[in-house]
Amino acid sequence: MEHPLFDTLPHSAQTYLKALHAEYSFSFQEQRQIVETASDILQWKMGPLERWFDEAATSNLQGRKRTKTLVSNLLKRVNEERKSPTVYTDFFPSERLPDKYQSVIRHTEKIMGRCPCPVEGEKTRCCNLKTLDAVEQCAFGCSYCSIQSFYNKSEIQVVGNLQERLQAIKLDDDTWHIGTGQSSDSLLWGNDYGTLDALATLARRYPKTIIELKTKSHRTDWLAMDLPPNIVATWSLNAPTIIEKEEHLSATLSQRLTAARQAADKGIPVGFHLHPMVYFEGWQDEYSSVIEEVTTTFKAEEVVMFSIGTLTFTKTVLRTLRSQIRESRILDMELTAAAGKYSYPLPTKQKMFAHAYSCFPKEWKHEGPFFYLCMEDPSLWEPTFGYSYPDDRSFEAAMKKAYQSKVEFLDRRKHL
Repeated sequence: MEHPLFDTLPHSAQTYLKALHAEYSFSFQEQRQIVETASDILQWKMGPLERWFDEAATSNLQGRKRTKTLVSNLLKRVNEERKSPTVYTDFFPSERLPDKYQSVIRHTEKIMGRCPCPVEGEKTRCCNLKTLDAVEQCAFGCSYCSIQSFYNKSEIQVVGNLQERLQAIKLDDDTWHIGTGQSSDSLLWGNDYGTLDALATLARRYPKTIIELKTKSHRTDWLAMDLPPNIVATWSLNAPTIIEKEEHLSATLSQRLTAARQAADKGIPVGFHLHPMVYFEGWQDEYSSVIEEVTTTFKAEEVVMFSIGTLTFTKTVLRTLRSQIRESRILDMELTAAAGKYSYPLPTKQKMFAHAYSCFPKEWKHEGPFFYLCMEDPSLWEPTFGYSYPDDRSFEAAMKKAYQSKVEFLDRRKHL
């Protein structure tokens, strides 16, 4: 079979599909559908493949009609599986050991970028986030992560001249919010490479600019540093089932919240990202519990932001995930076109997002963090929050005002 993904399949799967192809003579398009589907089934640990091909239903057919029926029935069965919440109770991925990463110090001129929201039009509500790539590649093994598609898988690349670069850099007038977690985990390495020292220097030069650290770690030794008040530490959260089954090597939910609590106790502004929400069996109860843990561990006024979002994949990332043949059920989902990418259908998202927001106490919605949907269709805002923004500019203005006000409030309280 000609599809490039075919060579990544196990030998037994290749042998079976070759035999099918010899009998049914699949077209190139049918080969693509079959190979991609086979890759997904094997990653879901829902084999053997023979179980998904209903050859008995084609026994009385001939020629192309026979072939089309076999493929159509396969896709129908798999699509029915995708539409249901993903089941994890019978899924136990093999333990994945940490890769032997080699740290490489690099000297570079380009370290600033922009939010990955679509540039053209307003397909999502974009907050005009600027990105700063101090480190590239991550040592965590999240099955859905896009970072692994962009960088050398065995190298952690660290900007060796970061302090020098940030001392010389001049930020644009519209740069009010910088994220450092787009190309790696912001706090996995703490200040081992002097990264946080360099970011603190930049934060002091631009006290009105929010610099956001984003992590799934539970490292806290960096809390001994004297960081300026406009550095905000945020934690990506998820349901315990998803952390256990899909976010390999990352900290547990309890560990993340404990680290965040310690940061807040040191007077560091904190925030959270419930991202990516996954539509799995039991999602309502687990995400309700996540939000209950957050709202009982923190006071509403302590948290700067809380974002909600879900799985979104580009074609490149989908190809990468499938070619790795990792044990994962993350692609056991309806892959619907969304702003040039693929995600859940809008009704599924609306159900998940609205449920998550409904779990917050009333005081959190009125006096707490700035809530927003990250990289999601604007039509989802009103059903989720009961309000929306007419365009990107109004969304950005509201976020900027809320962030800066909360950071200033927390700084004043810290020095009382």
